[in-house]
Amino acid sequence: MKKSLLAVAVAAALPAFAYAQTNVVLSGNVKTGITQTKYSNGVANNGNHTAMNDGSSRFIISGSEDLGGGLKAIFQVDNRFRPDDGGTQSLAGGNTFVGLAGGFGTVRLGKLDTYYYFGLDEHGARATALQHSNTSILGYVNGSLGTTTVGTANTATVARNSRLNNVIRWDSPNFGGLSGGLTYSTGASAGAGAGEGAGMGDGNKGQVWSANIGYAAGPLNVGAAYFDEKVEGYKTFAAGSHEGTQAWRVFGGYNFGMFKVGLVYDEAEVSSVGGGDVKRGAWSLPVTAKLGAGTLLFTYSQAMDAKYNGSKDSNSGAKMYVVGYDYPLSKRTSVGVSYAVLNNDSNAAYGYFTGAALNNLTSPTAGQDQKQLHLGVRHAF
Repeated sequence: MKKSLLAVAVAAALPAFAYAQTNVVLSGNVKTGITQTKYSNGVANNGNHTAMNDGSSRFIISGSEDLGGGLKAIFQVDNRFRPDDGGTQSLAGGNTFVGLAGGFGTVRLGKLDTYYYFGLDEHGARATALQHSNTSILGYVNGSLGTTTVGTANTATVARNSRLNNVIRWDSPNFGGLSGGLTYSTGASAGAGAGEGAGMGDGNKGQVWSANIGYAAGPLNVGAAYFDEKVEGYKTFAAGSHEGTQAWRVFGGYNFGMFKVGLVYDEAEVSSVGGGDVKRGAWSLPVTAKLGAGTLLFTYSQAMDAKYNGSKDSNSGAKMYVVGYDYPLSKRTSVGVSYAVLNNDSNAAYGYFTGAALNNLTSPTAGQDQKQLHLGVRHAF
């Protein structure tokens, strides 16, 4: 009798296992356009430059499996490609992870965005140019660093201005609009300056940790984030090499219905072995407004003069003005136009975000200004 009951119980349990499977979703977007860029006031590369550009096109394979008891297994593989030349930008180069989600929040392991994307404007998610995002200013510490040689033009990044490798990330549940997260990496790989290690190497030497907290409910959202990195291999670097980056950022916005206004302030410091620390503050004011069937975007961003070992590095700031319009042709397809003006002071060389990687642009020289017009199309699937 007991054997019969056991057989019935096993038979009843088998269908649950047979039908348990991962729900897999294919999604992404294809975004590209044509840009004309004018360089001026530089010692080289002055004149016009016309090129196709990529807006970080991608296809994403993601999924989840219900493990029971409110626990889910989750994964995502984010693949980047360039529709303008058919090339693969990076297989699994976007947010790629495996993890668990439940009442404790979400834990993910892989390659993930952290810190840099908080407070950004909406150019990345629209048919306007990704290159016109305010991270062009917020994501760098004085593009040329004037006479303080820490890396090369436009490479002294804040939180790498991108995703980090080797990440363990926890995101909290949402408590009535309040949420937060913690990030740890044993080595975020190659980054901001000459002489920096190119891989995980000795995980006991390099590390990153980051934390954020925010509140979003109704029309209001506010938040803050902190980032701290010691680059992989820094203990063996020669004097003057990039050692690490520390940054903090506060951001917020309010949706008035017909328009939204945001404000973000970022303060970051790039440190070097044996001294030579460079600090700068930057802020941005992104605005979006409904205009006809589409959306008008305006952003003003400014990097203030950097400080080198506490002393002001004069004329090392920059200003960026962007205006754009995103018009939906359907729920999935939109066209966009945007125009950006980036003016560098004489000791600065800030450039458009992903300008070299996705727009085939030459990095500006110190004091060089750029103006860029973009016409683009975006399709999400």
